[in-house]
Amino acid sequence: MHRLRGSIALIMLGTLSLSTEISFAQQERVTNPPKFRESVSLDVNNAVLKKMGSVRDYLASQQWEDAVNTLRQISDEYGNSLYPESTGRYVRVSEYCQIFLSQFPPEAIAIYREKVDPRAKRWWEEAIAESSQKPLLNIVEQALMSSYGDDALYRLGNISWERGDLSQARAHWRKLIPVSNAEKQGSNPGVFLYPDTDLSVPEILARLILVSFFEGNFKRAEFELNVFRKRYPQAAGSLAGKGGNFVALLSDILSNRALVSLPDSTTEMLTFAGHQTRNYRAEKKVDVGAVAWSFRIPRTGNQEFTRKPAFKQAVAPGIFPVVHRDHVFFNDAERIYALNWKSGLPAWSTDQNASPVIYPSVLGGFFRKPFRPVVGVPRFTMTISEGRLYARMGPPVTSVAKDERLGLFSDLVCLDLDQGQGKLLWKISSSQLREQNFIWSFEGTPVISGSKLFVVLHRGFPQVQTNVACFSTETGELIWNQKVCMALRNIEEGVNYISHLLLTLAEGQLYLSTDMGAIASLDSDDGKINWVVTYPTQEESTHTELSDHMKTGIVPCLYDRGILYAAPQDSSLLMAFDADSGLLLWEREFPEPIRDLLGVNQSTLYVSGNQLFGLNKRTGTVSWKVGYQDPEGFGYGRGILAGKYVYWPLREEILVVDAEQGFLTQKIALGSIHGESGGNLVMVGGRLLIAQPGKLTAFDNYGRIQADDSRSVPTGLIK
Repeated sequence: MHRLRGSIALIMLGTLSLSTEISFAQQERVTNPPKFRESVSLDVNNAVLKKMGSVRDYLASQQWEDAVNTLRQISDEYGNSLYPESTGRYVRVSEYCQIFLSQFPPEAIAIYREKVDPRAKRWWEEAIAESSQKPLLNIVEQALMSSYGDDALYRLGNISWERGDLSQARAHWRKLIPVSNAEKQGSNPGVFLYPDTDLSVPEILARLILVSFFEGNFKRAEFELNVFRKRYPQAAGSLAGKGGNFVALLSDILSNRALVSLPDSTTEMLTFAGHQTRNYRAEKKVDVGAVAWSFRIPRTGNQEFTRKPAFKQAVAPGIFPVVHRDHVFFNDAERIYALNWKSGLPAWSTDQNASPVIYPSVLGGFFRKPFRPVVGVPRFTMTISEGRLYARMGPPVTSVAKDERLGLFSDLVCLDLDQGQGKLLWKISSSQLREQNFIWSFEGTPVISGSKLFVVLHRGFPQVQTNVACFSTETGELIWNQKVCMALRNIEEGVNYISHLLLTLAEGQLYLSTDMGAIASLDSDDGKINWVVTYPTQEESTHTELSDHMKTGIVPCLYDRGILYAAPQDSSLLMAFDADSGLLLWEREFPEPIRDLLGVNQSTLYVSGNQLFGLNKRTGTVSWKVGYQDPEGFGYGRGILAGKYVYWPLREEILVVDAEQGFLTQKIALGSIHGESGGNLVMVGGRLLIAQPGKLTAFDNYGRIQADDSRSVPTGLIK
């Protein structure tokens, strides 16, 4: 299935259709998407649905004041609950009220503004007098349809632009593009569009073209400029510090691509997938030589979590190292290890006999193993931010069997790397989050923004529920705890279940794929839900399937310049959304389980499972694929983007693939080296590290491993 929504055209650049997403969406419009039975329960208040019906009745009978008063009451009383804006898409009630208001007749809008303009004016004057952003946010959140809403959006866009938050600038400015009369006929864009701004529309569109250009979307910027040139050839004003004709100014800027510095490469992998947007690319290609050093991770018994397991597959490469300065860090359920990535010696030491374990500081007794069966695949991730390391420790079980739920606790720990060489700063136990004798479990590692830490919480009783919680990075104190959704338990009450959900953090927003029928966006400031999208889930999986690392992966949402990509593990769908609104750009039924969203470059989305795929990121169509049809040659571990290449691990070799064209440039043989195999790849300082099952191996960039060309290339290895 390949579906696009034409309504995204209205949210990108209004009547000019100035985006490539728009042109693709126009090729295949779906006005009545098929309904499905949702598998999750959301905070939708039936009273809101009834009252919204009353608002529509008042509008139909032209009782403008009653319609306005009722809508304001709904927003005030139920603003933080969710409203089903369309099939499978929910937005916060307060947001929907503003969307609805923007479609009111001018007579009703005038009545609304009489009521709210005095308060909005005070906020606007405060913002100007104090050069403060908070009053502008108050207008946007509480009085967006006031006479000052467009001015607040414009100014917030300027603020975001000046600090380099290009996607956020776009999100503010594009709401100022009015809908044409032709588009209004039978059209509900599903997003807020200010209907009657007195600001210069050509100037706003010109700024949006600059956003596309400085995001590195050169083709899109050229397309937008060509349409602009036809519609507004004489428009003039001030842009990028210069005055004159907008077409001339834009043409001059777009001709100089050297102005663009793309922040899409870095030198340190600081969390799972390298970056908290889950979109990472190493700076350049590396040469892979002989083994420099290898560290065998001691088996603790809980590493595989094998007490009464449902799975009988070989242990997955479930460790995902992170890198900071000269050191690489990785963990299992009980310990955190730190090594010098250059030498393989214990961190901060030249003594090879020193302990590489930095947590716990004193090895003692281990946590209790479950006595009930375990379903799932143990995986271990960490996050480094501002010289501190954050990790989830303890049993990997997140949904605890009913009769042992009081005995399997997990911890969040914070270690000081820069000043304390791994000193423990604080620890939070899930036992502290007890609620009516039912406790929460921490999911995967947190994401960090300034003084706040965000992590997914999960519990299996009395109902399966997923939350997002915020803690202080300084003290570990809980700041807020937001419910996302509830669902029916998909395994028996007497079975423990392992999962490892990760948040994605971008432009001040949190994104979560729950893997149980819903994808959500939350505001990182206060935890309020912005939108939730639901999707059809697959039929219930067996214990064996849930515990097979070749059928499941850690697949958080991937964010790239205003677009959110998701591949939920309970669905065969790969989807792309407008990150600000949750509107679907495209979706594609995928032929095999997706275990990794590896990253995005200027034109291509990289997805892997048994094989490696390059997809057109604007449409979701497959541009190329690489891999073997033989199960022994399926993907084995998480690959990595490096410069213009994709490094993709198999069990016995690493394929190096040209990122744009998808052709194979090199095969690095691992099977010929005794004991070496594929795994999760890390690149640092021109060196490749592989986290294999139970072992971390570093390869030098000399003493080249010979390419294994003796193996014939089957028809399955294709472009």
